[in-house]
This record gives sequence, structure tokens and C-alpha cells, in this order.
Amino acid sequence: MKKMRLLAVSTALATALVAVNVTAYAAATEATATATNIVDAAAVVKAIEKVSQPWGLAAAPDGSIVVIGSGSNQINEWKDGKLTPVTALTKQGYFDGTAANSTFNHPSYSAVNGKGVIYVSDTDNHVVRRIENDRVYTAAGNGKAGNKDGKFGEAQFNAPAGLAVDAKDNVYVADSLNNVIRVISPEGVTSVFAGAANAAGGYKDGSASEALFNEPAGLVFDEKGGLYVADSGNHLIRYIRDGKVTTIAGKPTAVDALTGYMAGGYVNGKSGDAKFNRPRGLAYASGVLFVADSLNNRIRAVQADGGVISIAGQTAPGDIVGTVEKSQFNQPSALLYTAGKLYVSDTLNNSVKTLEVDPKALKPIQTTEDLIAGTELLPASKDLQVWLNGKQVKFTAAQKPYKSGDKTYLPARAVFEAWGAEIKWNAAAKEVLLTKNDWKLGLKANAKQTVVLVKGTLYIEANYFSDAASLVLVQDTEYNAIIIGSGQ
Repeated sequence: MKKMRLLAVSTALATALVAVNVTAYAAATEATATATNIVDAAAVVKAIEKVSQPWGLAAAPDGSIVVIGSGSNQINEWKDGKLTPVTALTKQGYFDGTAANSTFNHPSYSAVNGKGVIYVSDTDNHVVRRIENDRVYTAAGNGKAGNKDGKFGEAQFNAPAGLAVDAKDNVYVADSLNNVIRVISPEGVTSVFAGAANAAGGYKDGSASEALFNEPAGLVFDEKGGLYVADSGNHLIRYIRDGKVTTIAGKPTAVDALTGYMAGGYVNGKSGDAKFNRPRGLAYASGVLFVADSLNNRIRAVQADGGVISIAGQTAPGDIVGTVEKSQFNQPSALLYTAGKLYVSDTLNNSVKTLEVDPKALKPIQTTEDLIAGTELLPASKDLQVWLNGKQVKFTAAQKPYKSGDKTYLPARAVFEAWGAEIKWNAAAKEVLLTKNDWKLGLKANAKQTVVLVKGTLYIEANYFSDAASLVLVQDTEYNAIIIGSGQ
């Protein structure tokens, strides 16, 4: 049994998020949001401000965006630069009725079907609500925490979170504290879609009926009908299709006996080596899965080739807009991709931010801070450890890095081969030609000794990598390490 549920989606999200800024802002009928034109495609800007702990984001057929204000217990609509309340009351409660008198209890995620019907995870009421024609209904659940399938009033959920609607109007629910994915049919019947209910959660791939999850959060479909799941408690991204559950990104680790959770972390690179820390919100576009990596305070992307990169944010929480490298979030919880923009619920900053992105031409963050945070260094030793894009570069005994005065030299072939570059040696000119796709670089020994030839091996002075090859490099003296990032 778990001793605690770290930032679990249950009991007052305002406090479950260890909120440091929980002032409630009730959505007003006047314009409380200002539309912002994005000038720089590589910039994060605030689109919606003064919404209390925004969570779910969903696009409606009329072009508006549904914004869940968890801290104010309100459902809001953002359109034409204005945020207006769909439901009026801000007090906690559970009451079906008109949009003017209905109440919620820390709603979290949302989804909208093709007819404009809004579905809401009313998390602390343990139900899924439906908003249609200015009235609020209970779509499934009876207001009591539990684990039960069945018709409308028979079904029970435990802190429902992420929602997704398919083309047939089936509503999929990340039943967070039951650790399963449920589905509500158009007739209002609830059943288990994937996962074996387990109060402690778990991790297991395989058939949908036997798979295990740990506090699943965000859900999103791809064009094939496959369902992505932010398996928040396991810090993994899972995928459900054709009755099977697989892990598509993240590295499973041992479960901590005290907390019942795997270890979260931050590592980019191949999908099987990547690490997340409480991934929550998901968005999908053109083969790319965007992830709100909540406790890493970053926006990540799982690319079509399986690589995981960071596209905005920093490890430290903050509230900074501007370039993606300098931008900061504070526990982003939900994402929405629409019309070329990625919308981010920056939950503890009480705002929704936007970033223009092209899924087919994503550029990863490459800063020294990002390199350090995203590399799991080994303990320091007398031998210099060199890392490139999160992977350790191996050297032969005859071609190891060496120091000369205050300079460190790295063997060119070993480093660039690790990067995947093609290397050709021109013996007559004593020059190395490096190529990778459209990138080319020629290296030969020079008088400045930024490039030297030692016993037939070409070495490059470490800091010269940044100038010669446009690589980002940082030296960590504590770990006796050099960390290099190529941005690819």
C-alpha cells in the first residue's frame, strides 16, 4: 500500500498540487484574457491570464477553446481573445442544473465531441459531467469514490482525470486512482477499456485486460485510433491499440517501497532511455506526441522516430515568457494543439501560454542547463567522461581524451562517430572531412592548437567544438565530465 500519493489528482487539486500560488480568480463576463500575436515562432507567450489553476484544454467545433479553471470550479470558454464563463458559480459542490446554478468540485480535464458537447472530469466529485445546451448533466458516476462498471448511476470512479472522445462519441476516462482507463458508451454505460484495477497501481504491458497503470492522467488519440496515456505515477507514456498496451517512451525503474512510485527523472534521447517526471497533459499532431512533463516544468515531444526532446521550459519552476530556452512554467498540466499552436495550461502560474510549433520541424532546446539536467553522469573518476546527446562516448585505450595545461582535447573520430557523422581522412592533406546530412566540416591541425595531430590521431580542443561544429558543450569539474549536445 502506498504511504502517500505524490501530487495525486484527488482531494482539492488546489492543495494536492502543493500550490504556491492559489489565489482564485473567478472568470468574469468581461474580457479577462488578451489575445497575443506571436511574432517569433520560437517564443512562448501568455494567451490567457487570470484563470485559477487551469487544467483541461479542449477545442470546440466553433473554434473556441474550453478551459477548465480547477481552482475556481468553473468551466470557461476562450474565443476571440475573451475568456467567459460557461458555468457561473465558483463554490465547491455537486449539483446538476443550468449553467448558472450547477456546481463542480475541482474539475480537471475536458473533451468536446463533434456536436459541441463538453465533457468534464469532475475529479473530486468522482464523476464525469456533460454540458449541453447550457445545462449540466452527470454523464457517468454517482458522486461516490469507488470502482464499478455499469449504467449511468451505477458506475463509480475514483478521481477521474484525462478525457478523450472518439468518432463514435465514446468517452474515454483516465480513472486515476483506480489505475485504469474506462470508457463511457453513448448510451451511458461504463466499462473498463484497459488496465486491471489495483488500488496500489502497477506497471505491466501486454493485453488491455492485464496491463497495469499507475495514476494515469492525460489521454489523446492519434489518426490510427490508438490512445496515448500519460502514465503519470510510472513517469511513462503508454499506448493502447488493438487490445494491447505498450510503453512508447520512458524508462521503467524499480518501484520505491515507501511511496509505491517509480523514480522520475529528466533525460532526453531514445524513447527507451528517456525519463519523465509526472507527465500529465498530452497533445498529438502529425506523428508527434507533445507531453506536459509537469514536475520537470517542461514541454517535451516524442517524435515519430521515437526520440524524445524538450521544446520549451526549464527545470526550475517560474513564470517567464519569451524564447523557448528561457521560458519557464510551473507544473504545466494540460496541452492542446490547434491551428499551428500548442496551448499549455501553466497551472500554478494561473495562465495558459502558447507556442507556435511545426510538428515536422521541431527544434530541441540546447542550453548548458538543459544538457546538465538531461544527462545522468557517472561518479567522478580519474578518467574524463564524455557524453553526447545523453549517451556516453566510449574511447579506445590508444585514443583517449587528454589534458595539456588548462585545455582538454578530445579525439575527433570517436566523438563525431558517436554523433553519426561520416568521417573521411585525407592522408595527403592531413585533413579530416566530416559530413552528416547537409552538414560538412573540415578539420586539420593548426598553429592555434585548437586542432592537433598526435600519433596519427586528430584531436580537437574541447571548447572548439562549439565554434567549429555548432555544438553546445559544458564542462562539469565535479564529475570530471564534458557534456555535448548537437541539437539533433
